[in-house]
Amino acid sequence: MADAKGSSESVPLVVVGASAGGLEPLEDFFEAASDLSGWAFVVIQHLSPDYKSMMHELLSRKSRMKIEHIEDGMRLRPDTIYLNRPGISVELEDDIFRVQSFSSQDKLPRLPIDTLLRSVAKRKKQPVVGVILSGSGSDGSRGAKVLHEAGGAIIAQSPNEAGFNSMPMGVIAAGAVDRVLRAADMPDAIRDIFAGRTPDSGEDKDFSGTMNGILQLLEDGFRVDFSSYKSANVRRRVERRQHLRGIEDPADYFKLLADDRSALDELYRDLLIGVTEFYRDPEAFTVLRKQVLNKLARNDDETSPLRIWVPGCASGEEAYTLAIEMSEALAEAGAARKFRIIATDMLRGSLERASAGAYDAQAVANLPPEIVGRYFEKRNNKYVVDPILRQKIIFSAHDVLSDPPFMNLNLISCRNLFIYLQDRPQARVLSMFLFGLRRNGYMFLGPSESLGRFSQEFDTIDSRWRIFQKASEGRVLDHSVMTGKFRARPLHETAVAAPKRPRDRSVASDIADIRSRETLIKGYDALLKRYAPPSILVTGDGSVLGWFGMARLFIDTMNNLTDWTVENIVHHDLHFTINVALEKLRQGQLESYSRKTKVTLTDGEVQTCNVRIEALDQVSRVKVMLVGLELAKEEAPQDSAAAIQPISDEDVSVVTTRIHELERDLRLTEQTLQHVTERLEASGEELQASNEELQASNEELQAANEELQSSNEELHAVNEELVSVSAEHERKIELLSQLNANTEQVLELLGTGVIFLDKQGRIQRFSELVSERFKLETHDIGRTFHVVGPRLEFTALETVIDEVLESGTSQTVSGEHRGQAITVEVHPTKENPDSDTGAVVLVR
Repeated sequence: MADAKGSSESVPLVVVGASAGGLEPLEDFFEAASDLSGWAFVVIQHLSPDYKSMMHELLSRKSRMKIEHIEDGMRLRPDTIYLNRPGISVELEDDIFRVQSFSSQDKLPRLPIDTLLRSVAKRKKQPVVGVILSGSGSDGSRGAKVLHEAGGAIIAQSPNEAGFNSMPMGVIAAGAVDRVLRAADMPDAIRDIFAGRTPDSGEDKDFSGTMNGILQLLEDGFRVDFSSYKSANVRRRVERRQHLRGIEDPADYFKLLADDRSALDELYRDLLIGVTEFYRDPEAFTVLRKQVLNKLARNDDETSPLRIWVPGCASGEEAYTLAIEMSEALAEAGAARKFRIIATDMLRGSLERASAGAYDAQAVANLPPEIVGRYFEKRNNKYVVDPILRQKIIFSAHDVLSDPPFMNLNLISCRNLFIYLQDRPQARVLSMFLFGLRRNGYMFLGPSESLGRFSQEFDTIDSRWRIFQKASEGRVLDHSVMTGKFRARPLHETAVAAPKRPRDRSVASDIADIRSRETLIKGYDALLKRYAPPSILVTGDGSVLGWFGMARLFIDTMNNLTDWTVENIVHHDLHFTINVALEKLRQGQLESYSRKTKVTLTDGEVQTCNVRIEALDQVSRVKVMLVGLELAKEEAPQDSAAAIQPISDEDVSVVTTRIHELERDLRLTEQTLQHVTERLEASGEELQASNEELQASNEELQAANEELQSSNEELHAVNEELVSVSAEHERKIELLSQLNANTEQVLELLGTGVIFLDKQGRIQRFSELVSERFKLETHDIGRTFHVVGPRLEFTALETVIDEVLESGTSQTVSGEHRGQAITVEVHPTKENPDSDTGAVVLVR
């Protein structure tokens, strides 16, 4: 039976990514982790392919753990540090290393840290911690985000400590960091993560107090209560923004937020940024299409438009995905039923991006080509949503935690919002959803979300992808969880602190007010239908504001739904009479009068229509008049005081004068346009020639830029490798210097001097004791012993050395030199093809 400690299933894994400037933090990290046991460490560096790394030797001085270089097929073991080799990409598959050599065709820059982090994100047996240390570039940020979303923990080195802070800053900016620490403090934090503990230091308690102050600033400034969100998520976002600002002390960051409104806006936007994409979890949308959207499209019992709500829509990808799938479902069913999607979010910036409907190529890269061709149009390297599809979506500012819900909904798609909320706010939002859904309406949640206490109100359509159908009849609000208060909220974030929302009104009273307003509006409509005369409300520029009663007989909006003007939607037989009144209205000379006009009705019958013109407002910037309409009865006598006149000469004169003015303006405009056109044609020819030259130059520059970009990426990679090599060399030189100093101290204690000679008898180096006795200087290195060697009274030392170099046999001579007894030993060096040393002279 295998030892549990040796089983890969029980090995907690720590992946360490480092590049330029990473040697020192690696040493600090493993020096602090040297007393730990049971973990496996994988260190990934950017290494030069033609350089033999000394990291194995350097780390062995800081840690007692076993150190191995990664080989293909090697199994992960505890208490081991694994180092990558130059020129390879490393992945973990079921805790077995898979190694692949880099190819010259690989895209630059190569990202080995991202590659390994993505592979370990699939590891389910034990928790994984990713550590990002000093380095330039962005390697590690994408892999860290994937690992973090999979449940792994990410620790980044403090940017202030890192020699090259690009890699730690990239991970922090990606929002995938749990802790930002010094390298020496990381092992303790990893121990807490593996043990499932949270920090409980005095500093952490101080931060909790500061955190409450930050949340109060946000609530005062934006009327958003972030206490409803899970504290760990909010704290992570606050710490991320704090470190991006380069601030270590939370109290200093709180002071910045209190004094600088832009910093508070920055944090607010960061807290509300959602993660979304087109067809996120494609299998989930396949199930939704089959189980929900196709059924809604085939439902012939309903003729009213379908209503879909997407709360927390972020930049709009999910709303557009639902619109595409709903359109496809309706087309497949051959149904003419309309639908409307209401997409809401609290952040104005996200709504503006979503409303624009313009996305880069990466955003639509995973969409089927036929979907892209059908629903997107490419403009200036952007893919813009088709206007017809865009018109089916309404983007609106809305706080799902406190604003009233939308009503009569067929589907609510609220994915991955509840995972950020605490239990009571979750229940409050679910109660709102239950209230807004129609009978048999559907709800689409994220794969990690549940209905909680409201599960009995819904039938489960698909348990894996969290698709539910409302089973209850009514829309009963759960007042026990309705602690939030509805409020009116502006559509923008202003720079002035907003007042706190009122807390003395109940949800029931707010909903009662909404119903009262709807009832009042219905009453106004009924009054207008009953008592308002048939008439059309027209502005001075010819726009139709509205119409009442039987005036609808003279209005046609079927052919033009966007431009409501007299010319486009009012019966053409009324144009002359209304245009005369418009001209008088523009001049401020309109008095109430009536005219008879012949009107051809839809059945071909010609009838006389009494048109009464009345000015409502001739003073304001927007002038308004009322056009009353009534089909005349031939037999009805007319009151002389209110006689209705046919079209008069005065009317013709007004129109004729206006026509002459317009003709004069038109001639002047034609002359001006002709002059401008001639100048533009001349300029156009010059611009065309210049454009052709610029286009040719631009193509050359673009080709040169691509070459430079490729060269820059290669140089960047080489520079990182050189920095790592240089750091190892510097550390090796330091060790050699220390070793030389230690050797000199030992020789001094032994009272022995040493001279190293090469095979030609030239001095290579000597110890300090020899330098003192024989008066040798640094410039004597490289000179032959015959020239600078000491002259002993009792023997010819240079002859002894020649004999030893020739015979390879050691010799020893003794005697007195300058009144002192000394012994000289000459030994040949061991055979070493890499060494040029020939003999060693020991003097005692």
